[in-house]
Amino acid sequence: MGRGNNKIVISDTTAIIYLSRLRALHLLESLFQVIYIPEAVYQELIRKGDHIPGAIEVKTYPWIKTEPVKNLAKVMQGFGRPLHAGESEAIALALEKNADLLIIDEKDGRWEARQQGIRITGMLGIFLLAKERGLIRSVRPYLDRLVLTTNFKLNPKLYHDVLMAAGESKAGSQ
Repeated sequence: MGRGNNKIVISDTTAIIYLSRLRALHLLESLFQVIYIPEAVYQELIRKGDHIPGAIEVKTYPWIKTEPVKNLAKVMQGFGRPLHAGESEAIALALEKNADLLIIDEKDGRWEARQQGIRITGMLGIFLLAKERGLIRSVRPYLDRLVLTTNFKLNPKLYHDVLMAAGESKAGSQ
């Protein structure tokens, strides 16, 4: 279990890559103390070399723990959709560890996790939680960097909705 808040949090590959690109991976440690990733996520990050955002971090940060999935085939039998290896293992690990939260951004993976009864969030939820806990002042700079400097797909309505939830749009101000 994680130190401090004793929450079990699992992450898929996407959040680690993009948070690393934005130099915001530290938010995960500040929010959760320990993050677990399955072996497939670890391999996805390191197989192409240390130039991949997040590759060095998963090898060196002691608060990112890699754990094998014990019964992947059995767990995947209950999946309603085919998923990539990292997503499948992240969901399976969340089920095996009875995780409090799964960080996952891919649409099909989020759908499957919900079907399995797993509580989920994505990167945008991480930014909102970080603001709520006083770790960042504003989510807008993170969203803007995400849109302008990466290939992360964020539609304008969701961008606006996140700003409203953060109290950073005129409609969300009081």
